[in-house]
Amino acid sequence: MYVPEYTITSEILKNVASIEHSKAVIESQAVLPHWEQQLQKEAKIRAIKFSLATEGLIFETSEIKKYLDGISKKTSQEIENFKNALDEVDEVSQIKELDEVEIKGIHKTLTEKVLPEIKQGRYRSSKLEGGAMPEEILASMVELFDWYNSLDAQETHPILTCGIMLSQMEKIKPFDAMNSSISKLTARVCLKVGGYGINDYYSLEEFFANEKTAYLKALHGADEEDLSGWLEFFTDAMAREVSNVKEKVVLLARDTKLAKASGRVHLTERQERIVEFLQDYGLLQNRAFPKVFPGISEDSILRDLKVLMDAKIVVRRGSTKSSRYELR
Repeated sequence: MYVPEYTITSEILKNVASIEHSKAVIESQAVLPHWEQQLQKEAKIRAIKFSLATEGLIFETSEIKKYLDGISKKTSQEIENFKNALDEVDEVSQIKELDEVEIKGIHKTLTEKVLPEIKQGRYRSSKLEGGAMPEEILASMVELFDWYNSLDAQETHPILTCGIMLSQMEKIKPFDAMNSSISKLTARVCLKVGGYGINDYYSLEEFFANEKTAYLKALHGADEEDLSGWLEFFTDAMAREVSNVKEKVVLLARDTKLAKASGRVHLTERQERIVEFLQDYGLLQNRAFPKVFPGISEDSILRDLKVLMDAKIVVRRGSTKSSRYELR
C-alpha cells in the first residue's frame, strides 16, 4: 500500500493553525443569504476559469458568470462540463469511503463531448510525459485510494491528506487529458469529505494558476518522495485563500448586522436574486427582465424593485421608458 513520507514542519503547523482560525471565524459569522450565494458563486467561477486556464483553455469571467446565472443558455462544452463536474463533486463528497471509481466518473463528466468516448473516465493506455507508465496506473490509483481510506489517513489531518492526494494524482496523471483539473477536483472532494469545504466560499485554483512556477516546483520536489516541501506550499496556499475569504465574510457580517438593525433583511428569494444580479452586473433594465426571471411577469418584478427602493437598497435612474435600476 502507498504510504506517504513527510515531516510536519513548523511552517506546516503555522499554516494549519491559520486555516483553523479562519475557518472558525467564517463559520461563526452570519451573512445574508444572497451574500452567501454570491461568495459561493464567485468561488465556483474562479474554480472553473483557472482550472481550465491551467489546461490551456482561456475563457472570460463574464461568459462563465452568465452561464451560471442562466442568462446565457449556451456556452463552451468545457465550461458546461466543469460546472457539472463541480455538482458531481458535491454528490460524491457525501460518500464516506471514496475510491478511484468515483474519480473516473468525475473525469467522464469533465470530458464529455470533449474527448472521444473511449477516453472519457478511462485510464490512458499510452505514455504521458511525467506520468506513471500505463501498466502501472490502475495499481497506483488503487493503492492511493486504499491509503486514503486507511486508518493512517484517517489519523492524518484532513488538510494534509488532501494535499497528499493532490500531489499523487498530479504525479500519476492517470488520464489522457485534463489531469491537472481532475487532480484539483479530487482535492476538492477530499476537503469537503474532511469537513473543510468551508461553505464553498473559497477556491484554490486561482492561487495555483497565478503561482504556476512555484506550484510545479513544489510538485517536482514531491517527486523526490519527501512531501514536506509540497505540504508547506499547499498549506500556505490554503491559509492565504481562506484568510482572504475570512476578511470578506467579516465585512459582510457587519453589513448584515446593520441591515438587521434597519429592518432591511426581510427579502424574498426573487428580491435577493435582484440584489445579486445588481452586484454582478451593476444595473438592471426592463428589457432584461425575461432573461433574468423567465416566466415572471414584468409587474411582479417591478413590485419587487419598489420594495427594494423603499428599503433604500436600490435606486431607479432615467425616465420611465428607459429606467435602469442600480444598488445605492
